[in-house]
Amino acid sequence: MIPFNYNLALAGAVYGPIKRIDPDLAYSIHSSTCFKFFTFSWLQIPQGKTNKKGIFVDGHAHFFVSAPVREIISAFVEGILERPVVRIGGTELHVDTVEVLSQPQFNGAAVFSTLSPIIVRTAEEENGHLRVIDLYPTNPKFYENLQSNLIKKYEKLYNEERTNISFSKPSFTKPVRIKIRNTFHRASHMAFEAFGDTELLRLGYEAGFGGKNSMGFGMVQVARTNSVNRRSS
Repeated sequence: MIPFNYNLALAGAVYGPIKRIDPDLAYSIHSSTCFKFFTFSWLQIPQGKTNKKGIFVDGHAHFFVSAPVREIISAFVEGILERPVVRIGGTELHVDTVEVLSQPQFNGAAVFSTLSPIIVRTAEEENGHLRVIDLYPTNPKFYENLQSNLIKKYEKLYNEERTNISFSKPSFTKPVRIKIRNTFHRASHMAFEAFGDTELLRLGYEAGFGGKNSMGFGMVQVARTNSVNRRSS
């Protein structure tokens, strides 16, 4: 049985193969205090069954891993093929195949939907102390922080500033609450449109949107790509 809150275990299943193949790369990822530049989806279980304790996998399951740094993906693929087992809770999943998907082409706008929910956070003062809170898409600051996070990721990874990115209000949202260690995180599954710089759109797709990507938040798939002839604000 797979527990409902399996993010930490699945993060280990991604990090472990990287560490086996390239310990130095794994250390640099693990020791980073800002962005780790990889993300992964929730488990896709077509015939899963649930009870109060967790999820039973009836048949097969799969998940997606993404990173803008090719060395991370190469090390993960090599490591998982060397030892093709994923352990989550008391369940062993044996890896049959690993497939590399083709990259979508971006040209000014894209409609995304989440494969793992997006978490956006802010700090607010309360009784003289800063308190970190999770935001939902109903809060305008959600989009400000989503934009700022992606811009900072790009600058950190490429040492170059790009700022032309904006987001529509989502056409679909579903709030979720996920426990990692002893902390609950509030996040949102959503479908939304993003406008702006092609490289920022690509980075959001590859590294994930929002925070805590390496814990399985913010991975998206492309529902549709659009061309726009205007700059977004």
